[in-house]
Amino acid sequence: PNLWGGVIPLQLLSIYAILAVADYPGWWIYTAVGYVCIMMLGVSGCYHRLLSHRGFEVHPITKKIMMWFAAISAQGSPIFWVTVHRGYHHRYSDQDRDPHCPDHGFWHSYVWWMFKIKEGDMNTKYIVDLLRDPVCLFFHRHYKWILWGSHLAIALISVKLWLFGVVLPAFIAFHSFSLQTSLNHSRTYGYKNLETNDNSKNVAWLFPLILGEAWHNNHHADAKNANYGKQWWELDPTWWLIQLIRTDSR
Repeated sequence: PNLWGGVIPLQLLSIYAILAVADYPGWWIYTAVGYVCIMMLGVSGCYHRLLSHRGFEVHPITKKIMMWFAAISAQGSPIFWVTVHRGYHHRYSDQDRDPHCPDHGFWHSYVWWMFKIKEGDMNTKYIVDLLRDPVCLFFHRHYKWILWGSHLAIALISVKLWLFGVVLPAFIAFHSFSLQTSLNHSRTYGYKNLETNDNSKNVAWLFPLILGEAWHNNHHADAKNANYGKQWWELDPTWWLIQLIRTDSR
């Protein structure tokens, strides 16, 4: 995930953003909108549901915008993210080849796996469709430039917009998915609606932070379904947004 060139610098910038909250009234409006764009449309909508599982289709321009939202979150290029998620997490869920298997400990699945994984060790045969996608390849090859060029450009437009509309939402999105990889496969927390061959769980109390991603057992049982809620009360706001932008049949 490009730790020293992406994840770690963003965490340090986020500390500054958190400390600066008191100096910027209305910061939460920027953060709420940024969270919708970066977390819901970018990481959850694009990297997870669109690219990893091909759960819906969107217009090519919409796809590029969503991919850009995901890229500026500093969670890695689309090729890297999908290779880990589709090729290893789902294929070997909760086994040794699952990079963030929680059986190796909470902190391993939360963050330490990122320090141990090497892109060269991952087999890209699981993402041949993305390797044939020129947009995904462009974002992969130019990931660092897209990430930091975008952050710099937004900061030059408005420091307030950058800190609270990009940096802070990206920080929240990073830790949201870290909580998901740790707690949604815990043997302790959550419940199952459906039987699966792994420990995937729905963890309702994570909903305020990770929204529909909280219904992780539902997702593992029916990965291509972009709607993660199965029960009437399992709300999935990201799915509501997808309904507005998808171009395939409903």
